[in-house]
Amino acid sequence: MKTNLMSSNLAEIDFSRGLRHCDGQQELYREVLICYLDQFRPLLDDKALLENVDAARLQFHTLKSLSATIGATPLSKLAAQLFAKWQEQEHDERAEAIRQVNANLALVNGQIESYCNEFNSAD
Repeated sequence: MKTNLMSSNLAEIDFSRGLRHCDGQQELYREVLICYLDQFRPLLDDKALLENVDAARLQFHTLKSLSATIGATPLSKLAAQLFAKWQEQEHDERAEAIRQVNANLALVNGQIESYCNEFNSAD
């Protein structure tokens, strides 16, 4: 599966969409974002994912679902593609996919941290 994963739009977050997923409850949405950071701030463990196809698919499924919930739709779609095609990819393609997902995930995490800091300073 050849995909240009480094497109900057993969790190976009529609915070208003994520807030709608939480019924407009700002505090709840902030808690969901914090849970997302707890889950994905360490980024994806490339060694573990390269060694275990089932663990990789579970991680991509989780990333897909949680990214959609917070409004990170492009990253969610990418994770869905990787979930579906992971077994068909060669080792080098998998390693590159993880590297690129982690680069975008780091950008998403940074945006979430900024959003949560803004929310905290608004209190």
